[in-house]
Amino acid sequence: MNNSIFQKAETLVEAFPYIQKYKGKIFVIKIGGGILKLSESRQNILHDIAFLSSVGIKTVVVCGAGPAITEEIEKRGKKAKFIEGLRVTDAEILDVVVDVLGSARDSIAKTLKDDFGVEAIVLKPEDRHLIAEKIHWQKGLEVIDLGFVGQVVEVKTGIIMSAAEKGVVVLAPVGISVDGQKYNINGDSVSSAVARSLGAEKLIFMTGVRGVMRNLDNPDTLISVITATQAENLINEEVIIGGMIPKVRGAISSLKGGVKKVHIISGNMPHSLILEVFTEHGVGTEIVLG
Repeated sequence: MNNSIFQKAETLVEAFPYIQKYKGKIFVIKIGGGILKLSESRQNILHDIAFLSSVGIKTVVVCGAGPAITEEIEKRGKKAKFIEGLRVTDAEILDVVVDVLGSARDSIAKTLKDDFGVEAIVLKPEDRHLIAEKIHWQKGLEVIDLGFVGQVVEVKTGIIMSAAEKGVVVLAPVGISVDGQKYNINGDSVSSAVARSLGAEKLIFMTGVRGVMRNLDNPDTLISVITATQAENLINEEVIIGGMIPKVRGAISSLKGGVKKVHIISGNMPHSLILEVFTEHGVGTEIVLG
């Protein structure tokens, strides 16, 4: 008999204890906007998410859409501006953010339903699952107005968990204030806040890189497991830089808030989510408290 058949059986046997362990638990998965633009990677990730749902894991997906938002802004003759990694958001750009993220969110839900037969529940800002307030950004003595950029002040866990009982929850990082004003919020910080509030078993960042690496140009420098303290030190040493910083800081905040483990993995590797969750060694970086 073909050896590959036995290998498939061994893979399923290896996955079995993890399926038992995580059944009924909550995973929060942030999918970066750059990955969502790659059709093959997007399809693989959503296939894996459908699998998680099918084996009884309650899954909340937070979608990004940064590159698509920038493209739309530039189509309108405006220039995207960032301060400390946060997009300066006036009223016109806020409309673009809400529209583009809403389209990405709805498209994910549609794919899960149409292609993989999994129920997906969309949460919109008007559902008030993310209560936000404006960020007042201060750099030294200077106060910088970022416009309609916010931060999460409360996650309405009842709304999200009620939806999670019905299927995969899909939401975008747009919050709403108590008086009804929408705010653009960093997707990594939203994912962290949701994971903490829900007491998630795992927070998983799907990115364009394999994980935390000591040298971005050398995949062999991938760090498979790292503690929160070690991660902080790597930020201070400027080993962790750029867009990885908010992910790692979100990871640390989540772990301190009760999330069991955080994973940063590449969405470009076929079925990396399944490999990370259901095999002993995984394929990305696992961050643990310590």
